[in-house]
Amino acid sequence: MRHLAQAVRNSLGDRASTCIDPKTQIVQGKTVCLVSCQRSPEPVFLKWKGAEESPDGDFYVRSGPGSIKLNPSSAAEYIRTRFPGTSKSPKGLK
Repeated sequence: MRHLAQAVRNSLGDRASTCIDPKTQIVQGKTVCLVSCQRSPEPVFLKWKGAEESPDGDFYVRSGPGSIKLNPSSAAEYIRTRFPGTSKSPKGLK
């Protein structure tokens, strides 16, 4: 559980890590980790071991059961409409 929490902090940031609630649960005799996530009040950018395309991180959104990475212009527009008044946007997103 500590490793999961640290991985989230390292890749999504300290504030985003407060939006997750991991718990263990027994399912069909096996222990699984169930992670509940709250919606973030601000944009969150993924930085993962230098694999991100932007130095400020990549921006993903949920699409049905999956996630898609938005290109910088789409991410900027999404952030403007979903998080009005926020100043958290990478320098490259205009």
